[in-house]
Amino acid sequence: MKFAIALVATTLFLTGCLKTRNDVRENEQRQVMQQQVVTLQRTNADAAGKVSDLEESIRELNGRVDVVENRIGQGNSGVENALKSSQEQNRDLNQKVMILQEALTKMEKDILALNAELQAVKAQKAAHAEVPVKLTKKDIYEAAQGYFEKKDWKQAILNYQKYRDENPKGGKFADATYKIGVSFQELGMKDEAKTFYDEVVSKFPKSEEARRAKIRLKGLKK
Repeated sequence: MKFAIALVATTLFLTGCLKTRNDVRENEQRQVMQQQVVTLQRTNADAAGKVSDLEESIRELNGRVDVVENRIGQGNSGVENALKSSQEQNRDLNQKVMILQEALTKMEKDILALNAELQAVKAQKAAHAEVPVKLTKKDIYEAAQGYFEKKDWKQAILNYQKYRDENPKGGKFADATYKIGVSFQELGMKDEAKTFYDEVVSKFPKSEEARRAKIRLKGLKK
């Protein structure tokens, strides 16, 4: 009875921690993406204002060029250099406008991409919340194995215990029990680890898992 209560409490604690961390991580990710969208939109607006100012300057220069050309046509001297200077300024401004327009186009694409990514994250979270994935017994055990190999001890415990709950007579029950003990030991929870090692030894005394559990139990006593 004490073992069952301790296991439930530990499982709830681990599940709660994991869900909280996942929620915090998802919220932080959404906030960062939303801030990036706002920043790009502001930059886009600033750039659009600069383009407008440059276009106004181009119109003014075109007017000056027309005046200079008229003077040349009337035979006025000393204005050719002024005309060339105005034409060069006009070319420079046109080039700046093109660069800004290219930057605006890129920023608009970035904004669209960020919005799409943000919507995808929201949709993924909603899908996970509304349609839980139904795993088979084999999937649960393999998931636990994956976490165990990656040394993600908390997730390994949760998935091995889920396998045990759904497969009280499963062929991997002894292995799952032993590895829960190992995971607890790696987390520094020696009493919990000992409980699972003792279970393996008592329920499967002739198994390879029991032999390894005995070795682990001796190590805990040191």
